[in-house]
Amino acid sequence: MEKIITKSFARLMGRGLHRGFITYDELGKSMGKRCRTQQNLEQAIFHIFDNSIVLVENKSDYKVLKKKESTSGDEDKLSEKSDDPIRMYLREMGGVELLSREGEIAIAKRIEAGQEVMLNALAQSPITARKIFAWHEKLQNNEILVREIIDIDTSCLDYDNVNESNTTASNTEKKLSVKNKDKKKEENEGELPE
Repeated sequence: MEKIITKSFARLMGRGLHRGFITYDELGKSMGKRCRTQQNLEQAIFHIFDNSIVLVENKSDYKVLKKKESTSGDEDKLSEKSDDPIRMYLREMGGVELLSREGEIAIAKRIEAGQEVMLNALAQSPITARKIFAWHEKLQNNEILVREIIDIDTSCLDYDNVNESNTTASNTEKKLSVKNKDKKKEENEGELPE
């Protein structure tokens, strides 16, 4: 593990102690590119929290957090030093704004749009068509069952309807096999004997 206390990090800590906060950008710049490993960042963050310095996205976040602290009357509790990582995490999460209803709806719409794009791309893929044809062949040759291809939740099935649809399906299969035999017979009759 590399030494994280560089001159720029020490200066940043001095500013942070004076101001009461450090921004993520300032932390990243003070660490330098070669010292910016996961372990070093974690060490730096613990060092910042141990000195009761708040880590924020930007200066305005700190002002909002300070306003909340002064109106809540819990300044003493929040300014206490804490070695408990859970308390530090919860203290930091208190400054994060939650999603509004509109924000949740916007995210849900983006997810749905992404799923639609993904499904369209999948449906247009030649690999998908080849796989479906391969399944069709295996189903025709009774090498696999439909339930091996499609995930069917058996707890949701109505067994009476399933039995009816199975008999309908088997009747349909019988009709198709009779038609196929008739078609082959017609083809064979049309051929001239050698």
